[in-house]
Amino acid sequence: MIRNFSETAINRIRNAGAKEMIIAAILLVAFISLFFVPSQVQSLGIKRQAMPEYVKDGIAEVIGELDQQAGNIKLASNEGKDLYINTETLNIKVIDTQTRTEWSSLSLDKDSSVVDKSPVIIKYLGKDGALYEWDAYTYAIQNKRYTLNQIENGVQIIFDFFETESYRLNEYVPQKILAENYEAHFIDKIDEKLAEGAITEAQALKFKDALTLTYQYDSANDLYYYRFAGLPPLSLVRDLIAMTKAIDYTTDMLVEESSIHGLTVKITQPANFIVTMEVTLDNGDLVVKVPTYEIANSNDFYTMQNISVLPSFGMAAAKNVADGYIFVPDGTGALFKMNTFNGKFPEYERPIYNNTYYDKLYEMSEFPEDLMMPVFGLYYTDQKGKSSGLLGIVEKGAELGKIKVQLGVEDTSLGGTPNNKVFSSFDAMQFSRVKVFGPYSEEEARYTASTGVMDIDYTVRYKLFASEVTHYELAKAYQSYLIDQHGLQLSYDNRPKLFLDVIGGLMLEKRFLGIPYEKSQSMTSYDQLQGILQDLEGIPTVVNYKGVFNGGLHNSIGNKAELVKANGDKKELEQLMNYAASNEHELFFNIDLMRVYDDEDGFKPKRNAVYGFNNKPQAIHQYNLALGIFDTYTTAQYLLNPLNLSNTVDRFIKDSSGFDSIFVNDMGSTYYASYKDKEIVNPYISNSIVHDNLQKLTESKKVALDNPNSDKLPYATYAANISRESSDYGTMYTSVPFRQLVMNGLTQYTTLNVNLSADRSDYFILQALELGSIPKFTITAENVDILKYSEFREYFATEYRAIKQRMKELYEEYSAGIAKIGSAEIVNHRMVDENVFETTYASRVKVIVNYNKFAVTVEGHQLDALGYVIK
Repeated sequence: MIRNFSETAINRIRNAGAKEMIIAAILLVAFISLFFVPSQVQSLGIKRQAMPEYVKDGIAEVIGELDQQAGNIKLASNEGKDLYINTETLNIKVIDTQTRTEWSSLSLDKDSSVVDKSPVIIKYLGKDGALYEWDAYTYAIQNKRYTLNQIENGVQIIFDFFETESYRLNEYVPQKILAENYEAHFIDKIDEKLAEGAITEAQALKFKDALTLTYQYDSANDLYYYRFAGLPPLSLVRDLIAMTKAIDYTTDMLVEESSIHGLTVKITQPANFIVTMEVTLDNGDLVVKVPTYEIANSNDFYTMQNISVLPSFGMAAAKNVADGYIFVPDGTGALFKMNTFNGKFPEYERPIYNNTYYDKLYEMSEFPEDLMMPVFGLYYTDQKGKSSGLLGIVEKGAELGKIKVQLGVEDTSLGGTPNNKVFSSFDAMQFSRVKVFGPYSEEEARYTASTGVMDIDYTVRYKLFASEVTHYELAKAYQSYLIDQHGLQLSYDNRPKLFLDVIGGLMLEKRFLGIPYEKSQSMTSYDQLQGILQDLEGIPTVVNYKGVFNGGLHNSIGNKAELVKANGDKKELEQLMNYAASNEHELFFNIDLMRVYDDEDGFKPKRNAVYGFNNKPQAIHQYNLALGIFDTYTTAQYLLNPLNLSNTVDRFIKDSSGFDSIFVNDMGSTYYASYKDKEIVNPYISNSIVHDNLQKLTESKKVALDNPNSDKLPYATYAANISRESSDYGTMYTSVPFRQLVMNGLTQYTTLNVNLSADRSDYFILQALELGSIPKFTITAENVDILKYSEFREYFATEYRAIKQRMKELYEEYSAGIAKIGSAEIVNHRMVDENVFETTYASRVKVIVNYNKFAVTVEGHQLDALGYVIK
């Protein structure tokens, strides 16, 4: 056919005029493209939505300007709270009108640091790759460079950050200096000033030490050169700047010395930023907003990078604390005990939702758990016996936020700060220092890639407690917040059940005469799964059937619901679905809608994938646990560009009309953004697209999610793989199940896999009885030996025949415990002792659990290792 078409075309061309020749050429190209570039034709079906616009909240209407000399001014009063500002110090204070409990944003003691006196701290990035940090007190407040505008129920503060003194070392000392000038202009001058009494011996020694640390002698050229490839420590920079002033080393001398070596000295225009912050009292909550689109910058050499919001609000002075804790949402949740500063772990700072993922992608995290909820808090009792606390909720911009903890110490002579703090910051601009020759190259050459400042109304709401509280009250406050924000209702299901991840279809490498090829393999067919459910008669299950659609576990794009043939035919599937529906089994079919392993059906990474900071499609591989790096020999996984997601979901919904319950594997907690040059889809916009598509899915189907962030909870009938652990960072005191307490009544949640854990089954029984968590197993019908040398080797103990007795025994004990408890509603949870917790249910039954690997006696109860008592 192609040959005949070609001959016809050639004959026509011989006899055609110019116009006909052009038309014939176009038709020929189109015909060849149709036959020889099918993937490009198919890719036209992967449609892209327009870039969503960020809808700005805007700034509040200004009622009037406040005088900087006015002192303390009452700004608002509602819900038993009063809001004040001191116009000279900019201290924000909230007072409870009944208890007179106070929460202040600044520490104004005489020994307070400039950071303690600053309502905001900014970091900005220079085109030289250096990151600078300024506190508001030094660069705005003490110089009266701020404006105060009164707004409804609060105040608008406009900070005018201005560089009073440069800390760019190249503007003070030369990169190279002749040895004779080094001696004459530096060493001899220091000795001369010391002899005159202009500087002290300590200063002279400090200056000489700074020079030794900064310069290396080059004997071949008889000169000293600047030894640092990057920036030296700020303390060293300050010492050298102080030295140039003390010994009268001028800019003219610097320029003259540099010209000897053919170097140019560039004096950069000072940095200057305008930052707007609004503080209001809303229904008794303190609400703080920083709109990035209001940031003004007079020098494009610099870009605003990060802003810390009220870093000292509600802090607890170490000298005043009798007992207290700081809470962070690390994994299940973690507590730091106040006044336990440790110099080996000076501070804790983590990104919310793992939002530094694309910057840190090529290295394994030192933290095993992520921050799944945008909250933080503290509570303590002071030396006088008065208790108070707060819960910070990042209302908007959590996709860019971070949480930081600083523990206090009364004696700061060995390091540490005199205050216990927890606060949030956010990245107004994300950036990464990309290795030019690849992430694992030994060459250190890098360039800086960044998003530029992103539009966001970063907003933090502080809920304030004027009496004794614990992690339980903080969790209930956040749960109530979610209910109000999303119009949710609490619902409790007390039926014991098991949650099963069932592995279905996947692709395995086979060989024929030594030649490798891939073959579709079902680890659990429809018939086999029905047989397993029949064997579990009397045990209700929730099944997450994986490897059902679009090629199996290593799936192609999810814009369809094409069944994996190796699992069986449609009649067998129908029988399975009918059996499950008739026998107390809930059957969810697993789908990846963002992740793509196979570049079929029109998906091409260059056109359709998320881009990393290196401006290339971001290939994600399995980690080599021994080396802590990507194993590039494993199958590459890609994330679909956020702008392609909506069309993909729409088409999946249409093609999967026969499946009412789906388990979405990747939309619960995958950090999502794309950093392609000139088409950056920032994290906030990307997450809004995910929300839109989850909403569409829940309108037509029942949805379960894998390990969802708290902002995705409104969409989840089940939340799977919820850990009971935190990262166990050096200064953490204990893990607390804050996350499960928030979920209780909002959705049903499972443990991690019982059979893929090194922990005993008892560990998961404790979670079931303490928190109402559903025990979870991963199973296969086939023997897992065939996976031993594949990329699916993590399924090492899943064969149903081998573990079914263990499953049934766990269910029997768990079911008996649930029957005794008689309720799924948790009405209190407290820490009895280290790793020992008591849960009170609405039935008034109490469960005490011991997570220690040794027996304990608490409150008259003897508890075995990993034991419990129901009373």
